[in-house]
Formats: sequence, C-alpha cells, structure tokens
Amino acid sequence: MYIVVSTGERAARIASKLPDCIIIDRDPDSAERLKEKGFNVLNGDASNPEILARFYMGEKIILADNDNFNIKVAKTAKLLGLDVYAVAADEDKCWLYEVEGVSKICGSVEALLSTIFRKNRYFEIQVEAEMEGKTLKEYDAGEDCMVISVFRDGKVLQPFPDLELKAGDLLGLVCGEQVRTTKNPFDNILLLKGDMGEGEIREAEMVAKKFGANLITFEKVGGAYACALEGYGESVELEEAINILKKSDELDLIATTLTEKNKEILKKLVSSFPTLVLSGRDDYRRILALVNTSNPDTIISMAKAFSRFFGKAKALFLDEEQIKHFSKFTETDLEVEVSRGNPMVDAVKEFKSGYDLVILSLSNDIGNIDRDILWKIILDKESSVLVVE
Repeated sequence: MYIVVSTGERAARIASKLPDCIIIDRDPDSAERLKEKGFNVLNGDASNPEILARFYMGEKIILADNDNFNIKVAKTAKLLGLDVYAVAADEDKCWLYEVEGVSKICGSVEALLSTIFRKNRYFEIQVEAEMEGKTLKEYDAGEDCMVISVFRDGKVLQPFPDLELKAGDLLGLVCGEQVRTTKNPFDNILLLKGDMGEGEIREAEMVAKKFGANLITFEKVGGAYACALEGYGESVELEEAINILKKSDELDLIATTLTEKNKEILKKLVSSFPTLVLSGRDDYRRILALVNTSNPDTIISMAKAFSRFFGKAKALFLDEEQIKHFSKFTETDLEVEVSRGNPMVDAVKEFKSGYDLVILSLSNDIGNIDRDILWKIILDKESSVLVVE
C-alpha cells in the first residue's frame, strides 16, 4: 500500500495514479470531499506517530504537503521504518529533507511518481569535470533515460535545457520503456496516401526521418491489402482503411490528408491512433500544442517529443487546472502559457499567429472551442495538425 500525505486536488492527482493507496489529509473538509470522490482517506495529522504506527515497515509514504509539514512527517516516518518520498516546493529546503534521511526528493508530482513505479528505474550520476560549463541539452542521457532533477549544494534545480552544469552536480535520471516512448513515441508511421500530393508525401518522409521511424505505405497489391516500406501498389482510400485497421496493429501514427467529407472517418482513426493531417510543410519551425482536453497527458507528451526533435514548441493551456499535469522537470524547449481570458478567443488568436504544426484533441472538452472552429483548424492547409483522442 502507498501512503499519500497531502490535501485537496494534489492528493487526488497522486492517488489516482497509484494502484492501492490511502490518503492522510489533515484538513477535515478536504478529507470529506476526497471520500466523496471514492478515495480511501484518513483525516488526521501524519506527523503524529500514532497515525503512522498502523502501517508496516517498508511501505512507501509520499509527502506532498508544504515543506515544513513534510519535514515533520518525514522525521516520524523514518523512525517507523517507512520508505519516504517527498515533493519539495522550495529548493532551498532540500537540505532539511536530507538531514531527516530523505534522499528521494523531486520538484514535481510527475517526476516523483516516475521514480516510484518499477517500469522506470531511478539512479544518480555525478557530473565530471569535462562536462563543466556545458548545458543540460548537451548531456546525452540516452534514448531510454531522462534527467528529472539536478542536485547542487543542497538544492534541487529544475533541469531546463539551457541549465549550465557544474562538476560535482548530481543528476537524477529515470530510465525505462515509458521514458523511451515519451522521448520518441514513433517507431512505425503508416502513410495513407489517397490523393496525396508530393509535398505531403515529403512531409511524411521528413517526420519519419526525424524520429527514426519506419514509414509504411498501406496499399493494394493484386486485389489484396498490404503494408510496405516502399510503395508501388495502388493507394488505399481513407474509407477503405478505416474498416481494415485495428487498434491492436503495430502502428504509432497515421499520416494522411483530409477533406470536409472525412470528418467521421477522422474520429474513427483518432480513437485508435494519433493522426497527422499533412499540409506539405517542409519543417516544423513553429509548433503549438492547443491543450483543449481534461486529460492532456497525450498532448503534452507529443508536444515534448516534437519539441525535442524540431526545436521550441508552445503549449497553450485553456484552463488553469490543466497546468497540474505539466511537469517542470523536462529536458525539452516547451514554452508554457495559460489562457487568462476567453479560452476560445485566445486559442484562435494564437493559431492565427501562424504555426507549422498544431497538436490538439478531438475530445475538445476544455476551452469551449466551437466545433466548427475546431474543424477549420484541422482542415486549414497553412498548418499541419496532429489530432489525438
């Protein structure tokens, strides 16, 4: 069992990611609201030994309250033999956690959860003298690893790309299949040509090359359907493809073109695969992630991946609550902005400022964007659009 010491929405966000946990919330009103949402909640003061004594030695306790309270709880938890993890809000107080014997410290909920789950491995590497003065983006962590924290002089620093490294810095890395997928989500890209022009085909080839992915053509050969790395057969129309492709197919992305009549087909495609609507761009110099969904993890993941291969991208969150899904600990050049006025007006204004690639969700349940406007963005030939569910 996991023990989460936190309150309100943050407690709910952590608990929703864990398979079996109990929340200890010292705020009675917050505890009651969490119970109403279906969480297992204990209302009490986790710094009280009587509260924590009911748990077994070695169980994982996640401290995500304010730093002063976290440190009080850490003292008790360590005495009782619990495995302590902490989210530090103030980097200047990290040394206080270390005094209490807490070494698993992160600056965000997402980074901390990544260190807990077995599918990712966490370890630390010291920066050697030859890396002195180089930036974090010059540090090669490998395809399966990502730097989630930088420890320096008792502080945890945000690992932004231009952070200058110093000899003796300790880099906290998470490694695993999930990290590899986040850094490069595409192994196999299926190209549905239809009546596609040369510009769109070159764009698909450009994307595949950037990600090191296989570009597979779906076609008819002698009356039968086939997937091929080199396309010589007859192109398969979207209407045909949608009836053949299955969610279980080993595909990571569909690349195609779209017309007004293909709206229903796109909905079916996106329910199984992220779909890139091509417009013939030769590069993605400007990328916009329009975060118009209450479950923005996929959009954020895609934005990070594209920014890693193409350069700076901008994520426009249409609701302030969504920002909680965004980890500060990222090695990518992802600029973040939150809509402060009318979300639909802000979204349209940002889109009209000109982007090569727009990433958005077809669910469109955040931001109150008119459906007709959303489809105008998707069908716009000035930008390519990556559509996720």
